[in-house]
Amino acid sequence: MSIDIVVSMRVFTAVVDAGSFVGAADKLGLSRGMATRYVARLEEHLGVRLLQRTTRKLSLTEAGIEYNERAIEVLTMISDAESSAAQEASAPRGILRVSSSNAFGAGHLGLAIAEYLQQYPGVQVDVTLNDRLVDLVEEGFDVAIRVASKIDPGLVSRKLAHTRLVVCASPGYLEKHGVPIVPEDLAKHQCLTYAYVSAPNEWRFRREDVEQKILVSGILWGNSGDILRDAAVEGLGITLQPDFMIYEALRERKLVRVLSDWETDDLAVFAVYPNRKFPPPKVRSFIDFLVERFSTEPYWNIKVR
Repeated sequence: MSIDIVVSMRVFTAVVDAGSFVGAADKLGLSRGMATRYVARLEEHLGVRLLQRTTRKLSLTEAGIEYNERAIEVLTMISDAESSAAQEASAPRGILRVSSSNAFGAGHLGLAIAEYLQQYPGVQVDVTLNDRLVDLVEEGFDVAIRVASKIDPGLVSRKLAHTRLVVCASPGYLEKHGVPIVPEDLAKHQCLTYAYVSAPNEWRFRREDVEQKILVSGILWGNSGDILRDAAVEGLGITLQPDFMIYEALRERKLVRVLSDWETDDLAVFAVYPNRKFPPPKVRSFIDFLVERFSTEPYWNIKVR
């Protein structure tokens, strides 16, 4: 005897949920007799009784309790697979709300979004630049681009690119005030610090097994990496910035790297989105596009000393 096991599972779990064959039949659009036959054939197929039937009520046997739990899991997986396949077949469309930091967004995301929109004309992008850590769910963002060492639990993330923090200053500043040789020397210099980190005046360094935390100070601090970079170019002090912020100034020798034999904190550029099993096509296509664009040796990773 052939049996459609998936349909039988659906009928059985519907009977359990409704508490009767009549209720399950109404929910599924079947006759009561058909619903009864599906469950009977399922029991015959399994060789075990799943339901105890009396004139007043139905109750699950011990085997029925376990089978119902497993059947729900299987049906959920099938439903997820069907949803995933349906989304895969649909074209990205709709409004995509994106959040990014000012530094990365203004310097690197604009051109990427323009190229993405040329490939996916059915999508409209609403981008917000803000150095505040936004709540994606509460504020209604689909994707956020974040520069961090790690991402908080509860969000799904994909790494777009590596970035490194670079200690640098203008040639004029170093000629006037001297070149720091070891991290401790920074205490004698004007240091331009970024305010939107947990410890803005604490710069961390590593070399082999040695780790150091250096307290720095200076005449300028703020939440804009652009302002700090420009101030360093003008000779106001030493700054610690991600290379995607300063790579052009380094290449043009407006800034030079110092303490290059010491490592700083490892960072990465991440695309993060709420924890969903199957993100919409507009989200998936945007993140895939950014991964392809940035992941292979980003243009800001120039070799400097």
